[in-house]
Amino acid sequence: MPEKQSQLERFKEAALELGADDDEARFNERPRGIVTPAKKVCPECDHVFQGNGWDGIDAHWRSKHEDVMPYEEAWPLLRSGKYTNS
Repeated sequence: MPEKQSQLERFKEAALELGADDDEARFNERPRGIVTPAKKVCPECDHVFQGNGWDGIDAHWRSKHEDVMPYEEAWPLLRSGKYTNS
């Protein structure tokens, strides 16, 4: 039975097969982890949305800022980044 290889070892073998010229030192220099996009922030009250992008903006806007602008008008502006508070 073949010996189990670590993910790093399998990656190194795959890189060699592809002819990659990066060595282990250069591989270790690169940043690790998942890069997450910046959190969305309500331009009216600076509420930071904790979900995925604008998840929850409709309920938030309708309960807090409907008097400023109806959600149906505000959403296209928010989504495009063109909303400015007055």
